[in-house]
Amino acid sequence: MSRIAKSEVNAAFEWAAAQIIEAGGRDKITSRAEIRRKIAELTGAERDLVDFFYRFIVRQDGNPSERVDRGDVEKALVTAREQLVAAFDTNDNGLSADEVAAMPPLGRLAVKVARHRQRSGEELSNHFEALAFNLVLDDFGTELTNEHFLSFHAPAQLESLTAQSFVATLGLDLDDPTQRIARIEPAVDFFRRLVEHHTPGQTAQAVALAQAMQSSLADLQVYIVGADPEGGPIHPVYIVGVAPDGSLAGLRARVRWS
Repeated sequence: MSRIAKSEVNAAFEWAAAQIIEAGGRDKITSRAEIRRKIAELTGAERDLVDFFYRFIVRQDGNPSERVDRGDVEKALVTAREQLVAAFDTNDNGLSADEVAAMPPLGRLAVKVARHRQRSGEELSNHFEALAFNLVLDDFGTELTNEHFLSFHAPAQLESLTAQSFVATLGLDLDDPTQRIARIEPAVDFFRRLVEHHTPGQTAQAVALAQAMQSSLADLQVYIVGADPEGGPIHPVYIVGVAPDGSLAGLRARVRWS
């Protein structure tokens, strides 16, 4: 199972919090009777998350009335983000299967809901392309100008992204010089230069793209394909990582080396 970003799990808790607040009606104070009516409208893991998160909120302050207001909910959200999610992402690169297994039951339930609510790798790739609109690849010594980014998605069931799994997913023939990997680098270095290469008016857009890809994909890296010089002048560039559904997702472009 692929890693899942903390932001996705936090979003599941935030969704559950919104359900609890909504259940309170006009006075925004939610009772046990009101939460029972709300969870009766839900099914599966989403129903359980709302129910158990409400119980978690009640226990935070030893609330005997079992009535919670917005302040109670927001306080519990801070605790959930810090103690049930962030505390288990020990290397700050998304929650692995082992890290999820170490979480308490409420945290694992939020992960389950988050996976149900995630966009597919294909949907994420299309979203990244939209975020990259008007940005260009001016890096790696390319001789191309106005090279724009396009979405890239390859169905797979990856747990991690390595050079070997990249080659296997794309079906590359390493005996063909045009299909050999010429370069691999961490995406964080690429995104730093992407921000630097654009005008101040586009800096926010480049930062937003970087943040979206880094929070949604695990093992995010840049691959340039095609041996130099025998692979020819045009080399595909892939900025990709593992999506929550295990597929390979991200962006593609080209560089020219002559």
